[in-house]
Amino acid sequence: MRSRKGFTLIELMIVIAIIGILAAIAIPNFRKARQQARQKACFANQRVIMGAIEMYNMDTNAMMDSYGDAEETSLINGKYLKSKIVPAEANCAITGSNLIKEGIVECSVHGSPENPKNLDGA
Repeated sequence: MRSRKGFTLIELMIVIAIIGILAAIAIPNFRKARQQARQKACFANQRVIMGAIEMYNMDTNAMMDSYGDAEETSLINGKYLKSKIVPAEANCAITGSNLIKEGIVECSVHGSPENPKNLDGA
C-alpha cells in the first residue's frame, strides 16, 4: 500500500478555524491602536500650533485670538510654522477661538488634549 502525503480535510479546516479566531481577536485591536495613533498625532499638531501662536503673540504687539486657514498662513509667513499642518485624518479640522482667554485649539474629530473626544463609538 502506498503511503499518503498531505493533510486531511479535517486538519485543514481546524487550521483555518484557528486562523479565523486569531484574526477576529487581532483586527479590532489594530483598529483601536490606529485610532489612538491618529488622535495622538492630531494632539501633537495642536501643540505645535499653540506653540507657534504663543511665539507669534510674544514677538508681535497683536494677539492672535483665533486660529483657522488665514492665521495658519500668517504663522507660515512669519516663520513660526515651516509649512501647513497636515491633518491626522481627512476630516480632521483644527480650529480655535477665544485663544487669549481659553488658549485651546481643538479638532472637530478628536477634540483637544485637555478635552479629548471618545472614539470608541466611531
